[in-house]
Amino acid sequence: MAREPDFIIGDNYMRRWWVIPRNKSCNVYLHEILHSDDDRAMHDHPWANTSLVIAGSYIEHTPEGAFVRRAGDVVQRSAESLHRLEVIPGERAISLFMTGPVVREWGFACPNGWVHWREFVDDRDTGQIGRGCGEVAG
Repeated sequence: MAREPDFIIGDNYMRRWWVIPRNKSCNVYLHEILHSDDDRAMHDHPWANTSLVIAGSYIEHTPEGAFVRRAGDVVQRSAESLHRLEVIPGERAISLFMTGPVVREWGFACPNGWVHWREFVDDRDTGQIGRGCGEVAG
């Protein structure tokens, strides 16, 4: 990319650039997805969103099944839509990610119910794996 990312999520899990100035109505981000989402649960979002895969590919897991998303694919989701992204080993994906206004809190669909994202992720670094669904470390 021509400039450093505006935001790095996790330990270089995802790099994000603002395409337009951030605002409350709609946002457009360029995402470079380097690692898969936490596989313990699917997550939803605080806004309706649309992804346009620009380069690379990933597997999107949803309650309806697993779908390979490739360059040129467009996916629209409601805020409540659940998914999890799996990056194919050795690959990365680049997407244009567009959102509407915030309409809800977001979180993860755990076996015992929905868990707010702040309860799921690491307290010290919200981009890192944390408590998750309440699994007991073994």
